[in-house]
Amino acid sequence: MKLFRRRESIHPDLAAALERLDQLTEATPSLRDVAMLQGAILRTIAHEPPHVGALDMTPDRAAEKLDGGVPLLRGEQVPLDLPAIAALALQLCQAMHEHGGTVGEIGAAIGQGVLSIAPLVGEVLCGQAAAVRERAAELGLDGDLLCTLLRFSLFPSLDRLAARAAPLRALRTWQHGYCPTCGSWPLMGEYRGLEQTRFLRCGLCATEWPVDRLFCPFCGSRDHQVLGYLHVEGKEQQRATTCERCRCYLKMLATLAPIPPLELAVYDLGTLHLDMVALERGYAAPI
Repeated sequence: MKLFRRRESIHPDLAAALERLDQLTEATPSLRDVAMLQGAILRTIAHEPPHVGALDMTPDRAAEKLDGGVPLLRGEQVPLDLPAIAALALQLCQAMHEHGGTVGEIGAAIGQGVLSIAPLVGEVLCGQAAAVRERAAELGLDGDLLCTLLRFSLFPSLDRLAARAAPLRALRTWQHGYCPTCGSWPLMGEYRGLEQTRFLRCGLCATEWPVDRLFCPFCGSRDHQVLGYLHVEGKEQQRATTCERCRCYLKMLATLAPIPPLELAVYDLGTLHLDMVALERGYAAPI
């Protein structure tokens, strides 16, 4: 049974993401419920294109920041429609609640004005995920769930902003493991094309950037003696690269072309087996 394919007219990017979710549930029926939830999230964030203003940054300013290892959006007045992002967060809470997501308390806190989205967006863009979790703890809310909600609420806007910032990113080669646009850690990576060039992908804004194959994005190690990988038999095209120095891991996929932004979450869901293997062996993803 096709869970996500519908006859109504939807954007091709969303249609492709839902098609891949269908393929995932057919191959792994145990993921059906979480895939249904993911489908509801994707439909919600792709429903209406967000308004994003122009990034007021000169090429010289961008080059200076990149040379200094500073993400382009860090410390800037980011042209986001914060009321629209807050409204999207509420819509996501409703959609997730209808599909079994446990976000009722967060939605109520936002709706009652107890939890304000705008300052949390500021914390996210400053790389202060810990501050988001602290605010959640103050209100007795699930910090990890709130971070996930913020990620999806911001994704449509930051994806568009990151695409517009591409010419600025191209001014310099980025040598770091965190995102050159927003500063987030990569969600996953790709060994791309016949050359298997390694790219990292940001889960917050979908930015891609090339890095060396022998490189831990989290601690910077290039020591082959501490860098390795894990995989599941029969799925050698999907790996979790590991680092013994920082004990972190990153999921890497072999692809012919870049993963479309809206499909990143689907690929993340489809590689849960790598998360389980890595976590069982004591590795962690940075937060």
